[in-house]
Amino acid sequence: MKKITIFDEQGVSETVGFIIIFGIVMTGIGMVTLLGYPALLQQQQEANIRNMEKTLIVLQTDLNSIAFKNVPYQETTVQVSGGTLSILKDLPDRPYFSLQIPGVGERVFRTGKLKYISDDGTTISLENGAVVKRYNGIEGSVMISKPRWFYDSTTHTVVIPMITINGSQDFSQTGIGTVSMKLTDIHEFSYNIADETQTSISYYNYIEDDYYRAWEQYLSSPELPLIVEDQNRPFSMRYNFGRDPISMPVEKLVIKNYNITFISL
Repeated sequence: MKKITIFDEQGVSETVGFIIIFGIVMTGIGMVTLLGYPALLQQQQEANIRNMEKTLIVLQTDLNSIAFKNVPYQETTVQVSGGTLSILKDLPDRPYFSLQIPGVGERVFRTGKLKYISDDGTTISLENGAVVKRYNGIEGSVMISKPRWFYDSTTHTVVIPMITINGSQDFSQTGIGTVSMKLTDIHEFSYNIADETQTSISYYNYIEDDYYRAWEQYLSSPELPLIVEDQNRPFSMRYNFGRDPISMPVEKLVIKNYNITFISL
């Protein structure tokens, strides 16, 4: 006897299949939105910050050309993404460098800065010839590119350029713009340091722009011999209102103050 098999398709529904497939697709989209999109935004923000590091190093080169190579004017096209680039002029509430010189007293240099603030709060600044960086919410800072301070161990002469950044007006920009700068004037100061006297330089700041760790690391770095002890001719470096000083032998101190004006941004 031949067996007959009967298939009952009453329980099969296209709607149920569609709902299952739609649920799988929506779950995938949700996972991508929840995990992938924030990671993509983070990578984009990090790329923007790296690009601005390179941009500020380029502007540092322009600044050095004006200060040290007698170039009267520089102009560079930059692209600012993921944040804002601003000029912070040498106002009284801004960070500054103070030198205590025996027989002369205090000399204050308010250097101003060119500052980039990313969307996540990370800051990168061109300050007194150096490019410094501070992450939002993390204590400390780092110097990305160093200034041109010079110490001659043979003559015990230290040369400290103080580069003051000013703007013809308050500038701030995002997107593509042209950064133009020119040398306004130069002032040079030279001091002979007597025996058994102490000269000190202090970096003062406020918490939002606290780069003293970066400057401390630079002043104590091996390539800049500021930690050579000589009790007869000490030169003391201090940071952030009286941290432990670093001394070096010095007979002559030369300060060159370059005033750079930013015309456009």
